[in-house]
Amino acid sequence: MDFKTKEEVHNRAIQIENIKQKDLIEMLNLHIKGNKNAMGDVFEAWFGKPKDSASEPDLGVSELKATPFKRLKNGDISAKERLVLNIINYEELDKENFENSHLLEKNRVLELGYYEYNKEIPKDDWFFAKCVMYEMLNNKNDLEIIKKDWEIIQSYVKRGKAEEINEGLTNYLAACTKGVNKHSMRTQPNSNVMAKQRAFSLKGSFMTTILRDYIFGNKHSDAIVKDSTELSTKSLEDIIHSKFQPFIGKSVKEIVNELNIPVKETKTLGKYNVGIVNRILGIKSRNGIEADEFKKASIVPKTVQFNERNVNKESMSLPPFKFKDLVEENWNDKDGSPEASLNVYFSETKFLFVVFKTDDDGINYLKGIKFFRVPDDQREGVIKEAWQQTVETLLSGVKLIFENNRVSNNLISSKDRKIIHVRPHAAKSSYVDSKDSNELPTPAKWTNKPDSYSNNFMTTQSFWLNSKYIKSAVKELL
Repeated sequence: MDFKTKEEVHNRAIQIENIKQKDLIEMLNLHIKGNKNAMGDVFEAWFGKPKDSASEPDLGVSELKATPFKRLKNGDISAKERLVLNIINYEELDKENFENSHLLEKNRVLELGYYEYNKEIPKDDWFFAKCVMYEMLNNKNDLEIIKKDWEIIQSYVKRGKAEEINEGLTNYLAACTKGVNKHSMRTQPNSNVMAKQRAFSLKGSFMTTILRDYIFGNKHSDAIVKDSTELSTKSLEDIIHSKFQPFIGKSVKEIVNELNIPVKETKTLGKYNVGIVNRILGIKSRNGIEADEFKKASIVPKTVQFNERNVNKESMSLPPFKFKDLVEENWNDKDGSPEASLNVYFSETKFLFVVFKTDDDGINYLKGIKFFRVPDDQREGVIKEAWQQTVETLLSGVKLIFENNRVSNNLISSKDRKIIHVRPHAAKSSYVDSKDSNELPTPAKWTNKPDSYSNNFMTTQSFWLNSKYIKSAVKELL
């Protein structure tokens, strides 16, 4: 097939929607061994494209990408993984500028084929639910942030530091590893040190936002950056810092008056803090602190309240997990890139801690903000150990003890000092099949089990970031 325009490609793409994989294989007379990447092979074959690793766009006018999504327990749709674009050639990257880069040349127009990753049905019954044409140049704010990300990655190559590149350095565009052995190491132009082979990729958080906004029609969150020209001279972090700077050191009362925030006596300290952050950033949200840029960049904002003794009582909850899914994950994939949900979360996520503190007179002040990323050595060390211990506990059968009308367990606690701990995420405790519980991979080992409780279900849990660890991350602001 010959496609002269991106529109022709898109018109062909939408014709594949809702046709089962097995029917497509028969229609296209394909002989696919295994099914790990069958959806990608089928998608390319639909356009008559042979498998290759050409440097130009797949069809000359569009780059084809099949990408999975999943449904979360709460009904939300989420991208299952990052979208890998193209292998980085360090030697060439050193000489490029963004406007004539290989990245932009190959991925200027992406034809995305979204299919649902659903373990409940056979893979040959999977189908493409929606195809969308995503054009980087048509999304000005996105493009400026992607450009900044590309320049950050390039700067490491120019300094001869390609071996130090990691996915947490950037917001939307990342450089993920491709291969883990000596054969996947690459030379770099300004150093004799070999660097891991990497590929440009769009983060899972970015792909989730495209999925929800462009395909499932979710309401867009407010953007912090109203004018894309701002991003041509400042980074996203610089812009956010500049918005907070005039208010740092002021009391909450002063800020409330200055920004004309309605005062409600029933509001808790925490809700006031969230309202102040939203007003400073110029966003409106009924669900905490939500901004378009935060969702796409996997920036997680968190207000941290300290008392006059520099104590912050609250740990921070991470997304809930399903017990059966957790024990089936690998920490890294075959290329050495994060695969387990917790590993992906910490490798991609940057926290924005907004710190408040009350003084001896009970007056609350905004002390400052800090962007913080969990260091790789902690992610691959203590956090991995905590994750592995949780998996092993679940596989061997979690110990549950019913005493004084409460149930305790032997999952990691904050006292174990593992940076993270495990505790309930659900609104109510539940040890039967319900919306607040999850099925265990191995029956629980009960002591004093009530007759109405099950061996196979336990209250939904999540990992939590320890409050003391959060304090250590922001201590210079206190």
